[in-house]
Amino acid sequence: MRTTSSFVVAALVAAGAGTAHAEEEEGPKGKQPLSVAGRVFARGAASSIEGEPWFGELSLDSARVAVNYTWKEKTRVKVSVDAAGSVDVKDAFVELAAGGGVTVRAGRFKLPISALEQASAWTLPTIDRGAVADVLADGVALTGRRDGVQATWAAAGRGPRVIAALSQSTTTAGDDPARALADGAGVAATVRGELDACPGIRLGVFGSNREVIDGSTARRYWAGGVDAEADLDDAGFGLRLWADLVVGESHLGALALGEDATGFVAAQLAGGWRFGGAKKNKPYIEPFVLGAFLNPSWQRKRDDVTEVIAGVAAGRWKRWRGQGQLSVINARGLRPAGLGGALVDVNDTITATLQLGAAF
Repeated sequence: MRTTSSFVVAALVAAGAGTAHAEEEEGPKGKQPLSVAGRVFARGAASSIEGEPWFGELSLDSARVAVNYTWKEKTRVKVSVDAAGSVDVKDAFVELAAGGGVTVRAGRFKLPISALEQASAWTLPTIDRGAVADVLADGVALTGRRDGVQATWAAAGRGPRVIAALSQSTTTAGDDPARALADGAGVAATVRGELDACPGIRLGVFGSNREVIDGSTARRYWAGGVDAEADLDDAGFGLRLWADLVVGESHLGALALGEDATGFVAAQLAGGWRFGGAKKNKPYIEPFVLGAFLNPSWQRKRDDVTEVIAGVAAGRWKRWRGQGQLSVINARGLRPAGLGGALVDVNDTITATLQLGAAF
């Protein structure tokens, strides 16, 4: 598998040679049918967990290459891989324009849940999405990338969009196993509606029914939520915001309560205020904050997790940037184990991080 993935990376780089550069993870520009894009994030972090001595780490967080190909504005193919540490396929799908405002996508892609999750790490001002976002992806197994099929209907202009996706079930260990047809093949269903309320502001609502396999137990859970995204650049402001509110059921904490499922609620808000960088390659500076809250079992007290992040990014807009941030996680004493997935806990943590990133 590693040999095959390495070959894919080499093929992507070779395919992109001689083509014009595109924005990171965007489609081809204008009439250009083939484009290659990428990004690199290198970071250094120092952390103290549960008041223990500080430890530090230097790491290559991301080394991503993406290729987009569009044929006659009817067919789009995207392949994106990340070679930081080990080769990992991030996105790989084919998308067809079926007419009448309908497009169909099949392959591996992000589920249409959470404005914060949908935004690229290169687009967000923060260094990462934070601990609560990680819990929703790996512990609750709600967000993230899955193998599946998706259909989108978009009205003309700034009209509404409706997105429906069927995806493969997942385990808390991160696997996507095949499931018996009698169990619905373990397929998860997600429906999302979006509306551009005005230029620069997008509102969304979603509902989900998913199967999660935790150890030897497989159960179905529901979730729903609302989110909003704002980018006031065109209005002459540098303010950018992402906000989510998600409620639903999960397996987290159910064993301690003797239940099959417990209810959870999560809220996330990230924002940055950019000064400068009115055009690409122009210098800018952007202070940012992120706040997140998770109650993994609303039937239980003193089990919540809160995170606050503050920092600043600066560099050349959409080209390169340096970032520095401080993250403080407060995890209450009765929080369930495995919040971050199988054998991964969330603890009281203070982390200072510096990151240098560039995109092409």
